[in-house]
Amino acid sequence: MIESNASFGPNEFDYYPIGPGSDWFTKWMPGYPAPDQGYKIHVSARAEDAEIVARSVLPVLRRLRVAHKVVRNLDRYRQQLASPQRGKFITIYTKDAPHAQQVLNAINPDLQQLRRFGGIQPGPTPTTRESHHQTPEISIGGSGLVWTRWYQEGAQD
Repeated sequence: MIESNASFGPNEFDYYPIGPGSDWFTKWMPGYPAPDQGYKIHVSARAEDAEIVARSVLPVLRRLRVAHKVVRNLDRYRQQLASPQRGKFITIYTKDAPHAQQVLNAINPDLQQLRRFGGIQPGPTPTTRESHHQTPEISIGGSGLVWTRWYQEGAQD
């Protein structure tokens, strides 16, 4: 079993559709809930690139044991791309700036290679819920696929 357009977060990899947004997302929580606050990292992808981005990023997050969620499948992701939540294909919950940097350092090299040599293009820019989706998140890493913002418990994006 590997990540595919039919299921980006399969049960075989311990992803479960639980909690708020479970119609849209499957979550991978390595024995602990997402931190109450920290840097939230979003990985954005075009629909046609979602599967390869999932195959690049999700195994790394599991290896690092980082709490994250991913849109359940390509059909739901296409629907999300037409909503204010566009650009939030994978959501990663980090504890603080050093943890966010560790995650970025782990996922970014492959994303940069996919961008440079694999023809992958950036997905839509994610925006913040607090701004009613008017303010973009901060691009990090130079691939154009990774974005961040500070979050505190209660922010559902």
